Parts: sequence; structure tokens; C-alpha cells
Amino acid sequence: MKSRYSLHLILMLFLFVFITSCKEEAIVEQKNESNSSVQSILAKGSDLSTVQVDSTIQKEKKEKVKRLKKELEKPYVVIEKPETILLQKLSEKYSNHFKLGKSSTIGTPSVQSTNYITIEVDVWAFEKYHNSSGFSVAICPKSDWQTNNSYISLLRNIYGFSHFMTVHDYIPIAESNGYPLSNIIAGVDAHFPQQVINSYNLPGTRGPCGFYYADEPDHVPLSFFNGLGQQIIPYSAIDSVSKFVNYIRGKYPPPNSKIVIGETTVSSATKFDEIVDFVTITWYGDPINFWPFLSTDQRDRWTEFNNSFGNKFNYLWISGELDRGEMDQLMGHARNMNKNSVWLYAGEMGMSNESYWDAIYEFSYYAFIHSFLTREERRYIYVYTYNGYGDPMEITSWDLTDIIDSGETRILSY
Repeated sequence: MKSRYSLHLILMLFLFVFITSCKEEAIVEQKNESNSSVQSILAKGSDLSTVQVDSTIQKEKKEKVKRLKKELEKPYVVIEKPETILLQKLSEKYSNHFKLGKSSTIGTPSVQSTNYITIEVDVWAFEKYHNSSGFSVAICPKSDWQTNNSYISLLRNIYGFSHFMTVHDYIPIAESNGYPLSNIIAGVDAHFPQQVINSYNLPGTRGPCGFYYADEPDHVPLSFFNGLGQQIIPYSAIDSVSKFVNYIRGKYPPPNSKIVIGETTVSSATKFDEIVDFVTITWYGDPINFWPFLSTDQRDRWTEFNNSFGNKFNYLWISGELDRGEMDQLMGHARNMNKNSVWLYAGEMGMSNESYWDAIYEFSYYAFIHSFLTREERRYIYVYTYNGYGDPMEITSWDLTDIIDSGETRILSY
């Protein structure tokens, strides 16, 4: 009886140990499964995070390419277009490896195996213009630009204007933006010489400007009248200019300053020939309603002034409004006459800022083409990727997938 009871206890104890062991294994397995699920969830989260990061990077890259492409497509920024270089590179290096027609394939790989191909194209883009030694490139901007530090800085440091025309009150602003007095053209109204003398004789005026410019002193009537028709300011244009010239030369003897007048005709300019240092022409020559016989640009008038005044004719005006599309011919003619200075008149108040910037892009570019400026360029690498559609020899089969700034620059001159 005792032995049977002992056997029964042993069996009960064995069953208890077995059941307990099974429960522990189940708990461990459940924990492992739980841990595995957690790891799986974490892994999925990590994958999702990676996808999101990759998507963000791709989006930023696309936006960068779009922004740079737009900036580098501004007029006169890139001389040789990227698509032209791409076509040339395709023709030179890959014509024997791509399908050239619907029925023939020359060499390998064919269209089907080109979807991994990328082509890098070097594109040199405008960075800034620099002064050329012995040349003067000036601008007379409209009045609201003359107090805009940002614009003045761009004109000097990016677009190559070595000289800046302004009036007495604005000279300190031009100086603060890097224009020394010797590179400032002081505009004067020669009709009122005493007022000009008073303004340029104010305390704090540190010295002579490089140029003093009087615009069309003979181009207005010889007297002004009040509302009753009474003559109130009788004067002689020659006497007025002479008074101011004598004042400047007495205060700042040559060669400190040059005195220039602009006139519309040779006959008007001749009146001041013996008084001033240089003469120039202010007529842009574009046809207007009541003078339809005029030429479309002022080259003939430049030639007339050059024949009359020789080296005394310089500092040739080009209009930001009326000479758009003509600047290449005008600057070419200036160089043919051995002139070393072109000035951009950008004083027409009716023009928008955008229109003026377009005029400046054109002016500076052709000033570079005709040696008045040098040009600094930066190398960008355009990366094109075959998109898997169409003939690889066609531009439409390639997508612009990246634009890389190489950091390399060069200086070009003509």
C-alpha cells in the first residue's frame, strides 16, 4: 500500500514538472514572437523613414535643378546652350552604340540597354564682368536706382560698370558702394551754373569727380518765360557752360577732371568745342512719329561727330530703352572708330526695373564681346540621364537630372 502511494506521488510530481516546463516554454516562445513583431514593426518604420528621407532628398534635388536651370537660362548668361553641347557629345561619342533608325542598329548597346546611361556636359555660365584696362563703361540710372545700395553694388561688382553718373547729393552713396571720386560722373545743369557751383561747393566735398557732364545745354530755348509771357531768365548757353567750366578748372585744375557735354547735333556741339574737354551725342537715332526719315540707330550720327571732332568725340551714349537689339552693332561701330568708352543711359523713368535689367544684360554682354569688359565664368556640370523612351540620339530621350557646381572659374576676354 505504501509503495503504491509512493508511486502515485512520484507520478503526480512528474506531471507537475512537465506541465510547468511546457508553460515556461510557451511563455518564452510568446515573448520571442512578441519581440519579433516589435522588431518587424521597427524595421518597417525604419524602411518608411528611409523612403521618406530619400523622397525628400529627391524633391530637394529636383527643386535645385529647376532653380539653377532657370537662373542659367537668363539672357546672355550661358553662351553655348547645354542642349547643343549634349547633341554634339551624343554625335561624337555615342552614335556607334545606339540604334540610329527603326530598322537598323549599329553596334551595342541597343535602346533597351541604355536606360542606365548618364552623360555629363560642361556648361560655362556668367559669373561677373570685370573692367578692361583703358576702357570706361558707365551707367546713368534713373533716380530711384541712385539711392539703392543693392542695385549700385550689382552694377559695379557684377555687371562691370566702372563709372557711375549721379548728382551732388548722391555722390556719397556712390562712394559708399565702391566708386571712387575719379570714377564718378557728376551730372550738372549748365543752364543754371551758379546753382550747380553752389551745390558742388558745399562743405564736405572732398575733391574733384572724374567727370562733369552737362546735358544738351544748347538744346533748349535761349530764355525762359513766366506764366505772363515775361522773359525772366535770359542767358547764353555758351556763357553758362563757360562759367561752370571756369569754376571747375579753377578749383580742380586739369588733369583732375574731364568736362563733357552732350548735344544732339554737330552744329550745337561745335559751340562748346573750345570750352570743354570732350563732346558726345545724345541722339539715339531711332525713328519717331514726326521724324520717320531717321535711321534705326545712331551709327551714322556717330560717324558724323567723329569726322568733326576726332578724339574729342568719346563717351558714347547708348539708350537702355531705345537701343535694345542694336547694342551689338553700336559697340562694334564704337570700336571701329577706336573709342574706348560706352555709357548706358538708363534714366527713362517710365521703364520697369525688369526691362532695365534686361537692357543691362544685353549692354554688358556686348561690351564684353567688343572688349570693353572681360567676363568671369563658372563651370557647371549638367547630368543627363536616358529616360528609356525613344531614340537615344534625340534630346527628348534624355532628362536633366542634376546640375553640379564645380567651383571652377575662368576669365575670358576678346
